[in-house]
Amino acid sequence: MSQEPAFKRRRIEDPSPAPPSTLTTVSDPMDIDAKSPSSTQADLSYDNEFSRLIGTLGKDALKRLQASKILLVGVGGLGIEIAKNIVLMGVASLTLHDTAPVAIEDLSAHFFLSPESVGKNRAEVSVARLTELNERVKISVNNATLDEKTLSEYTTVVVTNSSSRAELIRINDICHNHKISFIAGEVRGLFGFIFNDFGTFTCIDSNGEPPLTSYVESITKANPGVVTVVDTDRHELEDGQIIRLTEVQGMTELNGHEHKITVTGPYTFSIGDTSAMGDYVKGGFVEEIKVPAEHNFEAISSFFGKPLPHDKVSVSDWAKFDRCSNYHYFLQALLQYQEQKGSYPTPGSSEEAAAVASLAQEIATASAPEGETPTFDEKTTKWMTLLAKGSQGVISPMATIFGGIIGQEIIKATSSKYTPIKQFLYFDALECLPSEELTTEDCAPRGTRYDGQIAVFGNEFNEKVLNLNYFLVGAGAIGCEVLKCWAMMGLSAGPNGSIHVTDMDTIEISNLNRQFLYRPWDVTKFKSETSAAAAQVMNPELKITPWSVRVGPDTETTYDADFWGKLSGVCNALDNVKARLYMDQRCVFYQKSLLESGTQGTKGNTQVIVPFLTESYGSSVDPPAKETPVCLLHSFPNNIQHCMQWARELCFEGSFVKDADINNNYIETEGFVDSLAPTLRLSTLQTLKATMLDRPKTFEECVEWARLEFEDKFGNAIKQLLYTFPKDYVDKHGTPFWSGAKRPPTPIVFDAENELHLDYIVSASFLKAFSFGILKSEFKPADLEEKKQEIKKTLSKVTIPEFKPKSGVKIETDMKVTKVQASYDDKDEETCTAILADLPAFGSDSLSTQLMNPVDFEKDDDNNFHIDFIHACSNLRASAYGIPQVNRLKTKLIAGKIIPAIVTTTAACVGFVNLELYKLVSMESKKLEDFRNSFMNLAIPIFSQSEPIAPKKQKYLNTEFSLWDRIDIRIGDATLQEVLDYFRNEHKLDVEMLGVGQSLLYAAWAVAKAKTRLPKKITQIYEEITQTKIDREHQKYLMLEPTALDLEGNDVEDIPLVALWF
Repeated sequence: MSQEPAFKRRRIEDPSPAPPSTLTTVSDPMDIDAKSPSSTQADLSYDNEFSRLIGTLGKDALKRLQASKILLVGVGGLGIEIAKNIVLMGVASLTLHDTAPVAIEDLSAHFFLSPESVGKNRAEVSVARLTELNERVKISVNNATLDEKTLSEYTTVVVTNSSSRAELIRINDICHNHKISFIAGEVRGLFGFIFNDFGTFTCIDSNGEPPLTSYVESITKANPGVVTVVDTDRHELEDGQIIRLTEVQGMTELNGHEHKITVTGPYTFSIGDTSAMGDYVKGGFVEEIKVPAEHNFEAISSFFGKPLPHDKVSVSDWAKFDRCSNYHYFLQALLQYQEQKGSYPTPGSSEEAAAVASLAQEIATASAPEGETPTFDEKTTKWMTLLAKGSQGVISPMATIFGGIIGQEIIKATSSKYTPIKQFLYFDALECLPSEELTTEDCAPRGTRYDGQIAVFGNEFNEKVLNLNYFLVGAGAIGCEVLKCWAMMGLSAGPNGSIHVTDMDTIEISNLNRQFLYRPWDVTKFKSETSAAAAQVMNPELKITPWSVRVGPDTETTYDADFWGKLSGVCNALDNVKARLYMDQRCVFYQKSLLESGTQGTKGNTQVIVPFLTESYGSSVDPPAKETPVCLLHSFPNNIQHCMQWARELCFEGSFVKDADINNNYIETEGFVDSLAPTLRLSTLQTLKATMLDRPKTFEECVEWARLEFEDKFGNAIKQLLYTFPKDYVDKHGTPFWSGAKRPPTPIVFDAENELHLDYIVSASFLKAFSFGILKSEFKPADLEEKKQEIKKTLSKVTIPEFKPKSGVKIETDMKVTKVQASYDDKDEETCTAILADLPAFGSDSLSTQLMNPVDFEKDDDNNFHIDFIHACSNLRASAYGIPQVNRLKTKLIAGKIIPAIVTTTAACVGFVNLELYKLVSMESKKLEDFRNSFMNLAIPIFSQSEPIAPKKQKYLNTEFSLWDRIDIRIGDATLQEVLDYFRNEHKLDVEMLGVGQSLLYAAWAVAKAKTRLPKKITQIYEEITQTKIDREHQKYLMLEPTALDLEGNDVEDIPLVALWF
């Protein structure tokens, strides 16, 4: 449960294999390929710790970030969020500047403060806790005057609490003149802004996506020449992009050159004049070239006192597009009011807030072009007044959103990667407010840590938050951020509040740079317990119960009706769709709200599910993940992803997992072979022959096996493929077989002195020896180098049989086939019978010593041989097919299916999630249009919010219902007859069939059986059929599945869910 949900409309799954990119260029946004696939131990340690972050940023960009010097001015709620994010990512140094003492209201958003911190300097009390996050970062305090000398020491300056508009302008002007990247941002109640000034900024990669690639189908000899790509995937290129062509045969003048393209169709584009070139024969590979883009920024002073150009502001919520230009005046008015009065408006004061709106009107009028007199309408004045009333408060969700976005802008400024915000971002979440008008009495400070929240929402609302009961499912990166927000909000801190958090996972070293509640000394501890304890340190008033019990059908006696009945809502922080869908179904059944979110690198999304108001998470289904065709996987790979999948699924899983499972099933399951489908019979028995009759007994025999496997996979299989389809083979239409995406392979000649060859043998030998119990440990021995020399000696003695090609071998070439098609004939049956005769019978004494150890794949432990094997195996296959090899880290990312992750995206997503939670607190006054689903890509950057979709309505008879409606039968432990009568009397339905899950309890046409069951209780019938006893302490209902007619004998197709409560 540690991570996070590639997008559909609003949710993220495990990423599908990356597009076919095989050429490594300087523009590779992951910049993690190395000329040599090998890695030092120091590299492995660094890569392991930062693997998810490198998967997002790339190693070069990360190292530029980790050499930056940041000055952060203001360490309030927003400042500490920014600091946390950039310290976790590992900037070289962070200097804090804040002369303000801690006030009790700071505890509403500053998670490293305690009541004992009040009166102390905010920057100084933050240093120690920030240092715990990452001891590599040099963190210091400098509260000297922010003059030219001080500011010039830093690469980036971030200001989060400007005391006045004049001060903001002064600091920005110094930075602009000294070419120091400058970021300003602030959150005030439910309003926030960001401003960037990076001077003249060169962006080396605008989006961070892998370069687009395609294989060439044909190229015309014309002006302009048109390239057609293989039609398995659209090229996705746009007009004006630059591409490079390689591997073109015939029209070789194109190879190695860059071309500016014009798109002519989804599979075609033109590249300029090819009319004087040679004739195109076959082949060709297209790769996008990322061209650096220059951006010019202006200082903030050039934007004040004039209308804000539309191209200088990012829109986050199109429903509020009309506010974009007026946000600019509102910001200036807030700053001016604070400068004049020494503070923002008194919380809840309509009079003082109205003064801010009046100031904004004056600024708009003074800024207008000559001859124009802008006048705010009543709607504009109202939203400005409402935002100003809460502007003294700083709340955690808003600070979390802006801390994540500003953290990402710091990455851009320091690494030159991704497109920065140009130049303003404004945002408000006014719809979070309760419907009733708040007064100064409602919002007056109570001298508590929640005064910042009270200033925005009032005390009555705050008390509701404190007494919420929430279930957090997952304590990974999202879960940590959620608990932090809840600690600041005080969720569960009231006498009737509670939090339950569950996660089965334990903490790993790779978690530490994004799951910020964990420290190095927490590694191997349960996430749920550790995160709960960390949140209670932030706010000792929280009441949290940690669980390490996963959610699923088999734990419904743990998370039973009583458990669900006490919940206010559920927040998912999961990393897989199956668990999400299950929790979604549970929330629908118990009619509870669900907060859903997911991230993938710089992309994130959130979804709010509200009973009876919105559709559920499962209402719209993502298309299934695209399966790799059998021919690409087995015989015709054209990118490193195909090689990785082959190495992981067919070689690693096949030899060290599936073989062991088959072996052990034969030993432990009587009749195992008889239960097999005919098409699986031969392959299974051949595996049993290898594991039982021909099993290795010594480590040397494992080395011999590995050498023969090398010859079979990288020599003989390729020779057979080229025998069946020679390199000059043409199809019946005269088209060269080896063209387009098909790359003819070259058999590999084994060389024990070749590091990659030897790595394959070594890793395969150790894994084989462990799976057969020859070695007791799967980990690398201390004398591994000596063992390698012994393996070399063994290799010199291995006899390799001469390869003899076979005729009539069928090799799949159809791209539409995604499953291996197995057959079974009389000859196969003879082979099976012969193997069975030699196998020891079930229950034989000899079988007890032949159990094997299935290898449980673990990508993050460099002491095992798992990634070593897949890395060597996939790179060997790549070299055979002329596909560039990759380094070990990229192997880990792809083969380990590591989802790129970065704390900035996680933080922003969680902030948006908790804004929706605020709305749920005052649910009685909210409409569908008040809620928001959010999507963001911090790399581009894009921020998009939209209303949720209402649930689909259905009808049975004259009754309308949605997925949220249910027929609850509450007539006790009823008999079958009583239930049938209930349907007829209460719902005018005659039940034809009645089932529970897979069990059919009643069928009208089975008269005799029905007659005996009618007087019996439904629960009794169910127990008799399933031969299981209902756990009545925890299970309070059965879900009935009726098929029914109306009273006139017509079929009723749509019936709501039915629950029988007993």
